[in-house]
Amino acid sequence: MKIAVITAIFGDMDTPKHFPAQSIPCDYFCFTEENSPVPLPNLPDRLRAKYFKLQAHRVLPGYDYYVWIDGNIEVKSPDFVKKIVEAATGGIAIQIHHERETIAEEIDFILKSENVYLTTRYGAQPLRQEYEYYLSRGMPPDAPLYSCNVFAVKFNADGIAFLNLWWELVLLWSWFDQSAFSFLAWKRKCVNPVHLGTMFDNPYFTLRPHDKLQ
Repeated sequence: MKIAVITAIFGDMDTPKHFPAQSIPCDYFCFTEENSPVPLPNLPDRLRAKYFKLQAHRVLPGYDYYVWIDGNIEVKSPDFVKKIVEAATGGIAIQIHHERETIAEEIDFILKSENVYLTTRYGAQPLRQEYEYYLSRGMPPDAPLYSCNVFAVKFNADGIAFLNLWWELVLLWSWFDQSAFSFLAWKRKCVNPVHLGTMFDNPYFTLRPHDKLQ
């Protein structure tokens, strides 16, 4: 079983974090401007990083599983990869959001926030319009919200199809990829919740503040 662990950092929003040796074999990749295997000249930094998040199968073919970690995630457990990959045997393993339950709650939180990071990141994005579109396609309002900062995908036909559709929706709608994930999780029924602990600090990883706004 071949496992790729990927993070991507473009611009100066984050710096690479230490990744500890894992209890099962895996290959770790941190893509930046210096080592990117694809140029992506027409994408801003955030979408360049998101390309590796959602199109890993195009960059690293030949792997059975892919594990994503955001650039501000610091893995601290040697069992992190083992835990999340075990939960991905049926498709995609990801955590349910620990603070809010639905997309509508998350959008309200973002748009009402005075946090400069959130307003800079999402203020100009069509968050409500995207959400209304997913509702018009049949997604129930109580579809759960997920934490998309870490997840694992089995590189089978379903997993790759999910990633391709996710990338397509991000390009069509917004950089707020949680809405698109919840919609696809409802539509395709291939998501398995994994329980690693609280979003900011748990036995497996710590969520660090971003180094800079972008």
